[in-house]
Amino acid sequence: MTVPLAVTVTAKQRGRQTPAAKAKAEEWGLPFCSFDRADGIPLSERIGTVADAFLVLGGDGWTLHDASGSLYFSPGTAALRVRRIGKPNQDEDVLVRLCELQPGDSVLDGTLGLGSDALICAKVVGPKGRVIGVEASLPLFVLASEGLKRDPPFPDSAAIDVRRGTALEVLRSLESHSLDCVIFDPMFDLPKASTPSFDMLRRYASHEPLDEVTLAEARRVAKRWVVVKSGRYGKEFDRLGLTPLNLTRFKPLVWARVPPSPCAAGRGSG
Repeated sequence: MTVPLAVTVTAKQRGRQTPAAKAKAEEWGLPFCSFDRADGIPLSERIGTVADAFLVLGGDGWTLHDASGSLYFSPGTAALRVRRIGKPNQDEDVLVRLCELQPGDSVLDGTLGLGSDALICAKVVGPKGRVIGVEASLPLFVLASEGLKRDPPFPDSAAIDVRRGTALEVLRSLESHSLDCVIFDPMFDLPKASTPSFDMLRRYASHEPLDEVTLAEARRVAKRWVVVKSGRYGKEFDRLGLTPLNLTRFKPLVWARVPPSPCAAGRGSG
């Protein structure tokens, strides 16, 4: 009988990485599988017979493998966005502009994924700022949290505090008006054609839609803005009563910006 997700190590790193991988498997509540690679059976043939997917620790960090391919942490498009920030003749990053981010600000990314938006926020708010990233999916939490610990990609950035759970759980633990901005980029309800790596990211991401209760908690915690991204032809904004901003035409994304609620400070432990 297969399990949904298990932990193992690469063949070349079995002796060196096994203790660390076992400790992480116990921390995450996952089975650890130690294979005798001398039998010549590749990991790909154990997918679907031992586990549906594996988190594999190698010399270059953690990788998620399933029958469709592999996924690993990478700054990806965030690196290109960071290079553009502050450069002449470059359009201002939309997320940075809508959040009105400044050095020293504090941000919560309620849909972390592999951290692209959180990395941009961390770079802009700088080492004196604060960024919290929340990810409900265990595989994506592992890739993001372990990847950021291993190799923080951008200098002079805030450390990203990666927390596993739902955005609602984390928001409820925070004081009112304790962060400058809260951002959400939920998986679009009308997906478009994309790269294989993004397709895999989509498969493992949480598909719980942003709801009114979570949005209300975000408005309680935010001091400046709650910023939400969606697909242009999705129905998320209609359902939540959000009005898309008129930013650009003929783009696949739309954005909404909601002010904080006028509630009194208090509640939560931070």
